[in-house]
Amino acid sequence: MKLSDKSTFYVVGIGLSIGGIDPLTEILSCLPERSNAAYLVIQHLDRAYPSKLAERLQPFSKLKVNVAVQGMAIAFNQVYVLAEGQMMTVEKGKLIVRSRRADEKVNKAVDILFYSMAEDLGSRAVSVILSGLDGDGSLGAAQINLHGGITIPQLPATAQHPSMPESAIKSGQTRFILNPQDIAGEITKLTALKTA
Repeated sequence: MKLSDKSTFYVVGIGLSIGGIDPLTEILSCLPERSNAAYLVIQHLDRAYPSKLAERLQPFSKLKVNVAVQGMAIAFNQVYVLAEGQMMTVEKGKLIVRSRRADEKVNKAVDILFYSMAEDLGSRAVSVILSGLDGDGSLGAAQINLHGGITIPQLPATAQHPSMPESAIKSGQTRFILNPQDIAGEITKLTALKTA
């Protein structure tokens, strides 16, 4: 099933920076093997630093972890991670991947993804903001909420660096504020497969 099926297929965008890997692996390890969701993971990373995020995450996930490639159709029960030096958006159920421009000194990869999710997915968009040092993600997450989606920041007390989730909370657009295990539980409830 692809995103264009327009049923109950959710797309969960997860943004993180420094200190975000541990809560991310905890969330992935708690997710079920099957649900009506795909997961897009954006980690702040120096463009010169080779990303091995897909390899690092796969042992913790029951879902297949893929490196995002330009034009790849989003499928549910899959995780997509962004490679170093890249930016990603969603358009008509596909991943649009481009190189990060030289003038993009401040990394706003999470906001950029979330803005596109809000426009493309509406109420089927879910944004999760984990540990990180800046406020990236809060503006895009607010757009997701304004388009009927949901934002879940990590409970700041559980974050190694709480700046990113705190910025999202200050926007006033968050539905829940949860620890990583409870984030996984809330996503699981929201994206549960419906049986006839």
